[in-house]
Amino acid sequence: MIFRKILIIAVGAGALAGGQAAGKSYGPEYYRSPVGFAITLAGNIGEIRSDHFHTGMDIKALQGVGSPVYAVADGYISRVGVSPTGYGHVLYVTHPNGETSVYGHLDRFAPRIARWVRERQYAKRSFRVDLYPEKGMFPVRQGEPIAYLGNTGSSGGPHLHFEIRDPQGRPRNLVAEGVFKVADRVPPTISRILLYETDSANGAPYRTLRQSVAVRTLPDGTAVPEDSVLYLGRKGYLAYETIDYKDGKSNTMGVYAIEQRVDGSPNFSFAIDRLDFATNAYVNTFVDYPENHKARRTSVLRAYVSPHNRLAVYGQSRRSGDGTISVEDSASRRIETTVTDDAGNRTVLKFRIERGTALCAEVPQGDPVPWWKGRTFRLPDATVAIPGGALYESMHLSACRDTVCGIPVVRIGSADVPLQKAATVGIGAAGLPESLQPKALLVSVAADGKPTNMGGRWDAVSGLVTASVKRLGSFAVAVDTLAPVIRAVYGSGARIPAGKTLRWRVTDDLSGIVRYTLTVDGRWKLLAWDPKSRTMEHAPTRGETPAKHAVVLTVRDAKGNTKTFKSTYIW
Repeated sequence: MIFRKILIIAVGAGALAGGQAAGKSYGPEYYRSPVGFAITLAGNIGEIRSDHFHTGMDIKALQGVGSPVYAVADGYISRVGVSPTGYGHVLYVTHPNGETSVYGHLDRFAPRIARWVRERQYAKRSFRVDLYPEKGMFPVRQGEPIAYLGNTGSSGGPHLHFEIRDPQGRPRNLVAEGVFKVADRVPPTISRILLYETDSANGAPYRTLRQSVAVRTLPDGTAVPEDSVLYLGRKGYLAYETIDYKDGKSNTMGVYAIEQRVDGSPNFSFAIDRLDFATNAYVNTFVDYPENHKARRTSVLRAYVSPHNRLAVYGQSRRSGDGTISVEDSASRRIETTVTDDAGNRTVLKFRIERGTALCAEVPQGDPVPWWKGRTFRLPDATVAIPGGALYESMHLSACRDTVCGIPVVRIGSADVPLQKAATVGIGAAGLPESLQPKALLVSVAADGKPTNMGGRWDAVSGLVTASVKRLGSFAVAVDTLAPVIRAVYGSGARIPAGKTLRWRVTDDLSGIVRYTLTVDGRWKLLAWDPKSRTMEHAPTRGETPAKHAVVLTVRDAKGNTKTFKSTYIW
């Protein structure tokens, strides 16, 4: 525990100074566990996800779906949500200390809350609702069952997503702060060092991967690189491929902190004490995006702060530099990097960087695009507008007409270039019949030719199909003329057994399902939609004796293609 206290001073203090964790922190004396069993994690705060940091604890469903979820402290329910994506069924409880606890992916709410939510869904004629009950409507006491653990929304399996947000709305790192204990004696693993050499041309920087060195971690937490000496021509920065586990578990976790020292002095550090939803997407520049995109279970983290990076997790790097390492004076640099997990386990890596022959790297093709200014590229019958603040750092970019697997595309940069702000891509579709113009949309085209819906629409004024995109790459025009497909679980005329629900499997080929309506005997009925299982479900209200009912399900995609299913069922 002595080291743990030292780490908070050496690494966390920088984050605190940046406004990470100001004010009183309420711990286990204030909060109880949200579940009735030992907390085992499937994911932790700070874990790297697509376009965001994970913002809470994912608690495994050790007692299965339907186990009770408890209020962690006194308070009142301030928000209730139901959504086919995101947190799914979610509750927010505001506490007297100004903090809010969040309970996501719930199977269902406690009966008194569930009845009110159902009433609001019928009033709004919508499965998806975001509700803010009056302060006195649903008071709760610590330890009171408020919901039941589930697998709703964008959950990848049964678990409880749990957060405590401070009065500024920032999720706290509850394990690192010691609010909840999780068995963990496993130090984080560093599996690779990446050394990038940096240079500039025409006023824009570029980087070249100079070395990729495998690392072996010993049981005592010492990391041993395959090469103890790395070489750099002039200057550059490092990235580290990392992974962490809890005791006896296979689920991967995010690391809590990294501190990099050069010749004994702090050069770069971060600590995940608080996360801010307003800056969460800056995870795309926190990581080495192309390498992290290729990694399967590990995360590749940059020991470098890019120019357009608003994250408040950095310590000394915000005051003493951006993590750049220079050997221009030909001196050898001693590197000592400490990676720490949220339980205080650490792995230490030591190596040297020496002056080597500068790389004769190929200068990137394209025009320099300042990150703060952006640029609009114009091609015959196509435009790509990148606004200022979209790029995370200035770079060279070019736009051109090309083909991918025989598909005509507009190529701008690559899919390894994420954007903080959306760019606008517009592509003409000469010869597109007027009847198909409302069905037109933009797709990104992968190297294997697979299209992914980017949305958008035909613009009659410009004659272009235009959409907003959050990554660069290859884009093309497509049309969606196919209606969604509905497959009923029960055949027409079937008797629905007691305790069972009406269910349909619903799929769409391209633009995605945006509207769905169910009527029973001509009356609107609540229909639950789970996109990950492609299932729509309705729990029928049963009378004293079984009766025949006329059921109509209508589903529409984003391009107006509609499918209607009609049947009769007995219940």
